[in-house]
Amino acid sequence: MRRKTKAVIFDFDGTLTEKNGNLWKKIWKFLGHDIGEGSYYVSLYKKFIDGQISHRQWCELTCEAFQEKNFNKKILDKITDNMTLINGAEELIKYIHSQGIEMHIVSGNIVSVIEKVLGENKKYLCEIRANEFVFDENDDLLSEIVGTEYDHIGKAIYIKELCQKKGFQPEEVLFVGNSMNDEWVYQSGARTFCVNPDETKVDNAKIWNKVVFTDNLFDLKEEIF
Repeated sequence: MRRKTKAVIFDFDGTLTEKNGNLWKKIWKFLGHDIGEGSYYVSLYKKFIDGQISHRQWCELTCEAFQEKNFNKKILDKITDNMTLINGAEELIKYIHSQGIEMHIVSGNIVSVIEKVLGENKKYLCEIRANEFVFDENDDLLSEIVGTEYDHIGKAIYIKELCQKKGFQPEEVLFVGNSMNDEWVYQSGARTFCVNPDETKVDNAKIWNKVVFTDNLFDLKEEIF
C-alpha cells in the first residue's frame, strides 16, 4: 500500500509558475546575448551537461557574462515583474499545509525571485533551495552567483538527505516537477509527478510515475496522498 505523504517537493519554473520562458534564457536575451544554437550561452550549458565544467564554473562564467552587461537588481526585477504563480498554486500550497504535510522548493531558479513570486505563501514552505544572486551593496551590480547543489542530480540528493534527516521513507515523498532537470529525481525513490511537461521524457514511466495536464494546479489536491 502507498504510504501517506510526509513531504511534497516542488520544482518552481513552469511547475508553480505560469510558463513564460526559462529565467536564465530571459536574462541572457535581455542583456543582448545570443541564445541560439552555436551561441556562447548554448555551448556553456552543453559543457556543463556533458561534465566538461562544474556547476560552480558555469555560475562563474555566467556571472562574468552578466557583469559585462552591468546586470543589476533593477534589471532582475524588470525581467521577473510578470512572473506569477499558476492558477490554483496558492490554493494547493495552503491545502497541503492544512494537512500537516511539509513542503520544499528545489529549483534551478533564483532564491530571491522565488520568494518574490511566492509572496506571503513563502511562510508555508519549510525550505527553498535554489541559486542565489549576490549584489554589491553600493551600486546593486551583480557580484557573484552562488550555485545551488540541488539541481539536476542534486534534486535526488536533496530528497535522500531529507529522508535521512527526517526518517521518511522515499515513497512518503512526492516530487512535482515538469522539465528535463527534474529527470534525476526518481533515483531518490520518491514518487514523481510531471505537471504540464516541458522538454522531458513524459513516456518514461521510470522517470515520471504520473503525468498531469492541467490549467489549475489545485486539481492535484486528490493526488497528494
